[in-house]
Amino acid sequence: MLDGKRLTFETFGLLDDVFRMKDRETGTIWTHLDGKAIAGPLEGQRLTMIPLPQTTWGEWKTAYDDTLILSSETPFSDRYVRPVQIGVFNPREANYGDDRLPSNILVVGVEIDGVFKGYPLFDLALAGGVVNDAVGGMPIVVVYDQIARTGLAYLRQHDGQILEFYNASDDGYEIRDRETGSLWDIHGRKKAGSDEEVRLEFVPSFITEWYGWSAYHPESQLYLAE
Repeated sequence: MLDGKRLTFETFGLLDDVFRMKDRETGTIWTHLDGKAIAGPLEGQRLTMIPLPQTTWGEWKTAYDDTLILSSETPFSDRYVRPVQIGVFNPREANYGDDRLPSNILVVGVEIDGVFKGYPLFDLALAGGVVNDAVGGMPIVVVYDQIARTGLAYLRQHDGQILEFYNASDDGYEIRDRETGSLWDIHGRKKAGSDEEVRLEFVPSFITEWYGWSAYHPESQLYLAE
């Protein structure tokens, strides 16, 4: 949706070996990683980014048990059955981005007010799956659950208070904040202690490969666990 108008997208081609999209309504060309219109009638516009967690079906079904799924009974099923490997070295993709990390390393890419930062999944795991940080002057928490394979970022300023989060489990994954002791889930929701849903504010973030992230955002900062 853009300005109340529904757009329909299709694959257009590649930019830095990351696919571009074209909307059928106006013919505008859009980038995939940041939803920007780069050519055509809507050039300069941008789509609103919503949380898109990479996760397992089991974890997602537990969190959202009324989810609808795409039926496999379609005459176009042959278009979807192809091997897709992410985080695996591809010599073609190694030509893009920078060499601060191997090209196909997976990172949680975060953007706040035009400031970008990449958080390698390996380093997030070393940090216990929870990293309190600041990007663009805004306090954020980056969370990564190795079992669910979910990585996202949220503002950690809530109710006028900056929270500090940590993994409270010795052998699993349990996100708590030190200020109130509350338990939160990977989707930024407070799990108990309130009659109404309390949710941290999502900031644009998703799991992606380093080559595309650093090619699109060469000025990106980089987090490395100490």
